[in-house]
Amino acid sequence: MELIENLLQLLTTFVGALLSGIAYRKSGRQAYFLLLCFYGCFALGALYWTLYLLLFDTTPRVFYVSEFGWVASVIFLRILQATLSAPEERAFRCRRAWLAPAFGVPLLAFYCTFGDILSNLIWCGMMIWLSFCAIRGLFYAKTQTGAARNMRYFHIGVLCFAFAEYLLWTVGCFWPETSPASPTFWCDMLLTLAILGLLPATRKAVEA
Repeated sequence: MELIENLLQLLTTFVGALLSGIAYRKSGRQAYFLLLCFYGCFALGALYWTLYLLLFDTTPRVFYVSEFGWVASVIFLRILQATLSAPEERAFRCRRAWLAPAFGVPLLAFYCTFGDILSNLIWCGMMIWLSFCAIRGLFYAKTQTGAARNMRYFHIGVLCFAFAEYLLWTVGCFWPETSPASPTFWCDMLLTLAILGLLPATRKAVEA
């Protein structure tokens, strides 16, 4: 069933990259190009993992090949987040944004007991950064009026992505199996939906 998960994720990210590329060609907006890079890098990571499963019927031993693509995709998502936010939003003070490290740091310590410390530091660090900026942006958007409030959809999309990642990692620590009976399978499906949801969320933000 892990193969089905990865095929669905590969298809989702490929479609996302294709639609983002079309939107960029039509509008010329940098945000769509960055979203294309996000989907493209994620798709490359999923492609290696899927091909390895197809050829060898086992999980890749050298997982860093896929991880490079996935880390790059999150970096592009952060650049997109910074590109879409206004200077006023970046300067906005929001105490609730500190919920991101308050939630993420204990999870980082927990994940380090199960896996590679460096990998967990990189991933959790990026998720904390994304979540912090998304929470701040979400509350800033609530102070705006008109089309500017549409930025909240993008920030909600980023938070859903971060939450789905955290949920998948946490559940995977207890249920490493990927059969449909395992919660890990359905958490991976939730992550796929969150990834797909970033496309309409970005479109709303671009229109803001």
